[in-house]
Amino acid sequence: MYREGFGFPTVKLEMEFHSPVRYGASVDIDMTVERVGRTSVVLRYDASVDGRPVFTARNTAVAVELATLRPEPLPDWLRQRFEADVTPVG
Repeated sequence: MYREGFGFPTVKLEMEFHSPVRYGASVDIDMTVERVGRTSVVLRYDASVDGRPVFTARNTAVAVELATLRPEPLPDWLRQRFEADVTPVG
C-alpha cells in the first residue's frame, strides 16, 4: 500500500478498560470489522485474560493519499476484504 502512495492512519481511537492486567499475563485480542464507509473503516478490539474481559477498543482509520493526506475511497480489493469480515454490533 505504501509503495503505491496509499496510507491508512487512525483518526479516532476509543478505549474502555474493564479490569486490570497483571504484568506477564497473556492477553487474547479478537479484532472484528464493525463498519466500512466510503473512505474509512471501524475496527473493534475485544481483549481478555483467561476469558475475563480487560478492554474494548474502537479504531477508526481513513484511507488517504500520502502525498496530500486527503481522504480517498477505499480501493475495491481492500473494501471487499473488510466487508467480508463485517460483524454487526449490538
